[in-house]
Amino acid sequence: MPWKKAARVVLHRMGGLEALRIRHRRDFGVLMFHSFQEQDRANVESICSRITRHFSPVSLSEIVEAMEGGPALPDHALAVTVDDGYRNFLLHGHPIFRRYRIPVTLYAVAGFAGGRLWLWPDQIEFGVQHAERAGIRAEFPGGEVMELPLRTPSERAAAQLRLTERLKEIPNQQRLDFVARFGELCGIEIPRDPPAGREAMSWGELRAVAAEGVEIGCHTETHPILSRISSPAELSRETRGAKELMEEKLGLEVRHFCYPNGRPEDIGEAAAESVRAAGFATATVCSWGFNTLATERLQIRRIPFTSDTDLDYGEELLAGLHM
Repeated sequence: MPWKKAARVVLHRMGGLEALRIRHRRDFGVLMFHSFQEQDRANVESICSRITRHFSPVSLSEIVEAMEGGPALPDHALAVTVDDGYRNFLLHGHPIFRRYRIPVTLYAVAGFAGGRLWLWPDQIEFGVQHAERAGIRAEFPGGEVMELPLRTPSERAAAQLRLTERLKEIPNQQRLDFVARFGELCGIEIPRDPPAGREAMSWGELRAVAAEGVEIGCHTETHPILSRISSPAELSRETRGAKELMEEKLGLEVRHFCYPNGRPEDIGEAAAESVRAAGFATATVCSWGFNTLATERLQIRRIPFTSDTDLDYGEELLAGLHM
């Protein structure tokens, strides 16, 4: 629409974004990335260039120090976080952030890093994309049935989204059971190890980037939706247990936690208390927004980015639009 183009001209060429950035200069933002693709390296370079031009990159540890009464954060403070611990961060993200001297916190899934599992949403994607059937019939507890056609790429994409979102809503053990038999449902065998592009960073690779300044955080043991876990012992394994395992493997303190999926309905009071009891200094969520030094340290909001985020849209996000 013409009015949208005119508004973007005002924002990007006539100082509108700078006015918005000034409004939020005392707040701090936290970017949320997940994976990085080789073809997006030039875009990540541009994102980093704009970050260093308009913001003051800081680490989560610096934010904690400021929250505890230590050195104040600079104006326009911005931290970068990366979820999951995919190896493509090592290949296509870390070298660029390091070159621009932008601190990063990488949240690893302990079981993924240890080679004992690969992330369940990726298994759903693999099954749907490689299914040798024209459709699947997915049954859920309570008699719910999804009839999912898989005849075209768009139908497969829609089926993947519907399944993934529905699996986030059911009890954790039921999700585990569904994923375990999903290959049979699709008429294929889900491989033990993830396919190319979905591999995890190993413990050794995590230690190596930590030695270069990356803060390693915890993203649970198996990446469940924590609010769907009813057992206190299981919650403790996914929080305290994952933290202790990572500290043993990495030889360093793991201070920062990230809630899988990270919406309020994905966390719940029991999981939040488990994270607090585990002794984490911070925890990040997936609710969009900026933060202040008064923000609850275990409920730090973030701003979503991808390696191919449109640069104009990204600048608008960082200025406080689209929240």
